Amino acid sequence: MYKISSSVLSQIIGKTGTLTLNRPKALHALNTEMCEALTKQLLTWIDDTRVELVVFQHAPGTRGFCAGGDVKMLADSGARYDDRGELFFQTEYRLNELISRYPKPIVAVMDGITMGGGVGLSIHATYQIATQNTVLAMPETGIGLFPDVGSTWFLPRLNGELGTWLALTGARLKGSDVLAAGMATHFCDARQLKQLQTDLSVDGCAALGELQTAAKFQAHGYIEDLQYLFAGE
Repeated sequence: MYKISSSVLSQIIGKTGTLTLNRPKALHALNTEMCEALTKQLLTWIDDTRVELVVFQHAPGTRGFCAGGDVKMLADSGARYDDRGELFFQTEYRLNELISRYPKPIVAVMDGITMGGGVGLSIHATYQIATQNTVLAMPETGIGLFPDVGSTWFLPRLNGELGTWLALTGARLKGSDVLAAGMATHFCDARQLKQLQTDLSVDGCAALGELQTAAKFQAHGYIEDLQYLFAGE
């Protein structure tokens, strides 16, 4: 495993190219350098015949997949009226677009906090793996912004008014509820992730066939009421 930026690690194991977020003090929140590094490596791997699929993960032994964007930098950029914030969003959104049209499968392992920019990394991937540790949200309205990273495309495509609820309230989905909501394609016990990554390196995406692909809402018992509450009738 080697560094492609100060906060992103890259490694090829078997069939898998792994990109590891490694900014633990900020819960792996994205900055411009990280987005540039991820973009560059993804472009490089398009023509690398060794890589059949790509895995996004956070550094082992650290908390959270990705807590979003670097809010501290964005606030400072706004206060100084400089262009760092604009550059970050340009770089991040271009990365999201690249992920959405990437010619090889991408598997995002959302083991822990997955918010804002972290959702952007995962939701546009081919597969999203939730675990019992996953906490997913688009909390931008809480800081006076709008849900971004393609939310206006993917949230309306969730069942009923679930996307409206997530967008307006910044509500958090946890564990298997992420799968039930349609924000993940698979669920895996976090204790089995190491084995899953080994299986992916050997068997490719076929290794996902053993994972759970459906769930019922557990924490949000009122989920059925959302259609009525947000119908505007």
